[in-house]
Amino acid sequence: MQVRIRIIVEDATGVVQMQDDVARIERRELGPGSLGLSLAEAKALLAAAQRTIVSAQAEQHAVAARPCPCCGQPRARKGPGSIVMRTLFGAVRLPSPRYYRCRCENHGRSSVSPVAAALPQRSTAELVYLQSKWASLMSYGLTVRLLEEVLPLGGQPAQRSVRRQLHRVATRMEDDLGDEITMIAGPDPGWADPATRPGPPLTVGIDGGYVHAREGADRKAGWFEVIAGRSVPEQGPSKCFAMVHRLDAKPRKRVAAVLASQDLVPRQTVRFISDGGDTVRNLQRYLHAEAEHVLDWFHLTMRITVMRQMAKGLTCEGEATFAGEVDAALESVKHHLWHGNVHDALERLGSVAMDIDIADDSTARGKLAKATRELYGYVERNRAFIPNYGDRWRNGERIASAFVEATINQVVARRMVKKQQMRWTPAGAHLLLQVRTRALNGDLRATFNQWHPDMPQAA
Repeated sequence: MQVRIRIIVEDATGVVQMQDDVARIERRELGPGSLGLSLAEAKALLAAAQRTIVSAQAEQHAVAARPCPCCGQPRARKGPGSIVMRTLFGAVRLPSPRYYRCRCENHGRSSVSPVAAALPQRSTAELVYLQSKWASLMSYGLTVRLLEEVLPLGGQPAQRSVRRQLHRVATRMEDDLGDEITMIAGPDPGWADPATRPGPPLTVGIDGGYVHAREGADRKAGWFEVIAGRSVPEQGPSKCFAMVHRLDAKPRKRVAAVLASQDLVPRQTVRFISDGGDTVRNLQRYLHAEAEHVLDWFHLTMRITVMRQMAKGLTCEGEATFAGEVDAALESVKHHLWHGNVHDALERLGSVAMDIDIADDSTARGKLAKATRELYGYVERNRAFIPNYGDRWRNGERIASAFVEATINQVVARRMVKKQQMRWTPAGAHLLLQVRTRALNGDLRATFNQWHPDMPQAA
């Protein structure tokens, strides 16, 4: 059996402009290995069809653009010319004739290439979309190998080319974001209007993670912090965001864009949950006029649990009575914090610290004293963020940021830390995170459709 595939190009009136046989396939027997098209045959067919289609498109555009836009007279042809366009189905050389400009055209340049002007990026939108999407989800090397395996690209693109493409996409996203704002939303005089009445609260968790740093040729530059978070509405899908905080000039606008995509309205309550770190606390404090701030109960109680374990270690030095007193005091601190009684919790911590300081010095006591002072400072700095956890828990409200820990793992660790030997510059990590969060949120395709309205919608 022989199968011939021919492409017929017609104009708007149905007149055939071009015919091209793009493939000839032979089959002799039926079997699992010979049924239908093989991957190699499909790639060859797509590449041949792409060459025919884009060449016809380029020729049609060149003919249509030849008349002078001012007087309508055909412009003189300067030369044939051509450009190379990178597509999903291979790099294609397109005819790109140059025309002399008509005297009636008011323009500094003497000639124009309509095809080159229509395709300034030299890469199709879908190719850039796929490269950016997969490069944000896995390593640049795996992205190159994956796309070459399934698409007739005509040779593997360089990893640095894919990285540069992703950086260009992220930079454009940053430009689209606009200028920084001082606060996401303030009081709205029309909030009582049913059309703008606040909806259910949004819960936003924010946490930090660390990424291996690289500065120039120095591959031992330590670590830098990445801030990531997730917004969880009462209804609808959650969305994440991330940034390298020391580089980001518009963190509030970035969070505001995510909340706006979830239909945040003025005076709608936003509940921020964080671990109380200085960077995260400063980011969320003046972020929203109708915000509630909650210190993550898990981080708070884990500090107390560690201290109780340290107190139990004192029994090995023959101080079982003192260890029992410290353990009971820490349990009391935990009880006060659970009910939002920060004043009494700080007083109890102060008493514990004083009892440890006046006792005989030892290594175990020294570590416990240091941990007590650190907990005291931690609670004091975040006292405005400590609510009545028991009351919130009984009402089914979130008091812990486990969902944010999962976000750090999904957004940062899987791509930039776990099983990854790569080190990152802060700028490179920040740009990659912008594309990665759009891809994870399912918004990357919509972003490309906004940039390129003629790009097909997602299937």
